[in-house]
Amino acid sequence: MLAFSIIALIITSIPYVLGAALATGERLFGGFVYAVEDCYAYLAHMREGANGAWLFVLPYTPEVHAPRLLYLFHLLLGKLALLLPGGDLTMRLVWVYHAARLAFGLGLLLTVYCFLAACTERVGVRRLAWLMVTFGGGLGWLLVALGRPGWLGSMPLDFILPEGFTFLVLYAFPHIALARTLLLLGLLSLLRAWAINTNPETPDTHRAPCPMPHVSRFTFHVSRLTPLKWAILSGLLWAGLGLIVPFYVAVAWAVIGAAWLAWGLRERRVPWQEGLLAGVAALISAPIVAYNAWVFTTNPVYATWAAQNRILSPHPLHYLAAYGIPLVLAAFAVRSAWRQKGMGWLALAWVGVVPVLAYLPFNLQRRLVEGVQVPLSLLAAWGTVKILNLQPPTSNFQLPTSSLQPPTSNLKGVAGVLVVALSLTNVLLVAGNCLSLWGRPAPIYRDRGEAAALDWLNERVKPDDVVLAAYGTGNYLPVRVSARVFVGHGPESVHADEKKALVANFFDTATDDAWRRQLLMQYGVDYVFWGPAERALGAFDPRKAGDLRFVYERGEYTLFEVTDG
Repeated sequence: MLAFSIIALIITSIPYVLGAALATGERLFGGFVYAVEDCYAYLAHMREGANGAWLFVLPYTPEVHAPRLLYLFHLLLGKLALLLPGGDLTMRLVWVYHAARLAFGLGLLLTVYCFLAACTERVGVRRLAWLMVTFGGGLGWLLVALGRPGWLGSMPLDFILPEGFTFLVLYAFPHIALARTLLLLGLLSLLRAWAINTNPETPDTHRAPCPMPHVSRFTFHVSRLTPLKWAILSGLLWAGLGLIVPFYVAVAWAVIGAAWLAWGLRERRVPWQEGLLAGVAALISAPIVAYNAWVFTTNPVYATWAAQNRILSPHPLHYLAAYGIPLVLAAFAVRSAWRQKGMGWLALAWVGVVPVLAYLPFNLQRRLVEGVQVPLSLLAAWGTVKILNLQPPTSNFQLPTSSLQPPTSNLKGVAGVLVVALSLTNVLLVAGNCLSLWGRPAPIYRDRGEAAALDWLNERVKPDDVVLAAYGTGNYLPVRVSARVFVGHGPESVHADEKKALVANFFDTATDDAWRRQLLMQYGVDYVFWGPAERALGAFDPRKAGDLRFVYERGEYTLFEVTDG
């Protein structure tokens, strides 16, 4: 799987390499082709870390607020970028981001294989499941081909939901790659604790038959641990997960809670000891969740950020379009997965709890499907084998390696067709992003004059300074300038829509100078950026304003410092 992992990472890197190759002296490649606005924000957070910050402050809003322990992953990446040689910090940030994307992406793919290997010894099943996880998408390509990309009010999920599709994680989100790795390792650790605890009298507890006898073989090379220590390790892994994406911890709790309930139903008993071990893991990981809940409910700025950050689940038919093929295949494995020994019941429990998570009354509903592609692909791969009637007679979902060997050529052929069919959305995404690079459009590319103006400003600002600019300029400005902007990111700019309207009014010639002065004073604006994006908002010439002092001009880019009048 290492070779296929490298191939997957190469494929996801093609648009970035092409983007850099197409850059010119006047048009600079910003480093991203997908989720550009969010990725610029990640670079801005990394710059904070490079500037020495250990606590996070929103760079996309002028309101004063206290630093908090958020975005630690990106702050640390920024500190790493600072250690690298070279004079251009912005380019070092981009390089470190993509190095993290590749490194943590590889770690995720290997962890997924370990997780699947812990679930089944059947090499063909886990390889097919791994390929579906790595390259698989949904039927979004079909909706696009039919001219319905906005069907039922939403883009197809396999284009926009990294929590649901690993390929998107590999494409652009190293923090999600690390977070999912920790999620899976935490699950394996806690299930290992349960496995040891279910048969304590077994001389070799690492080979306890239920529910997960092969975790140590595939995933952990550590000395023997007691059930409590495995549970503690699980909690620590999930605490680390919470430092990256806090609400993913709640996903882990939901999955393990569903697994505990499923196990109890299968065994027809209440697994009290296993529940206590799960409680230990939950208690260890709970403080970081509680801390984030406190941050986002008690501070008005962070509370507004949370309220604006709405990523709701679309119509349920979108989930069917995204996961319909794997669900149909998985249906053929449900009965044996539930009745037989092995880890099929865990996959069923995880998949079963996701529809509940996806429609909870929570602003980030659809992000709660985190990682479900892994157990669903396992069930789908097993269902594919059953459809082909390749499975040998057995009472165990976790087939022994000594079983009758199936005709693997048939499985390989079907697997190839299935993976190709599921990967068409990803092919369309990568190809489309590559084609979009021609012409070097904004915001993927930035003008050399803009970068020069921002670099000049960066040499003169203080971290608390606020710069007023158009929304598009403001999104990129904190990537190169260690200051805050008036508006520049949907969720992270407090009342972003209102502020965009205020910026438009500022550059409108019909606006009164007294109103402009009041706006600058109210939000503590220190500099005004005037470039092509700002000129497009209105014909107002800031050089005629008495409270703006001209400080920089080169080509189409001009900077003004706000004075006392």
